[in-house]
Amino acid sequence: MLKNILGNHYLIDYYNCNEDILSRVKNIEKIMINAGKLGKLNVVDKCFHQFKPFGVSGVLTLKESHFTIHTWPEYKFASVDLYLCDKKVDEEIIINYLKKQFDSSNCIIKKIERGVIE
Repeated sequence: MLKNILGNHYLIDYYNCNEDILSRVKNIEKIMINAGKLGKLNVVDKCFHQFKPFGVSGVLTLKESHFTIHTWPEYKFASVDLYLCDKKVDEEIIINYLKKQFDSSNCIIKKIERGVIE
């Protein structure tokens, strides 16, 4: 039986990141926007928030779905969700770019098929 997948949801955990990078909303917004450009994502809206004393949350609403981040600089950790309904997007470009920009020593990727219709 043929199955149709409406989207792929990538849950990416970045470990041992540079805490200075993860601490500042300007850094995170710039990195996320650049990752979107590299991945040829179509951003339709964005929202980023600086927490006190530290940490950032951000959302890029995409034509293809969404791209979010939450940072915990005190743990050198960032959590990213990349939900894509366009199967032409090369998620590896985005994932690897983020790893490099966060100066992460390790990332764990989980892929979930969403909207599986048989």
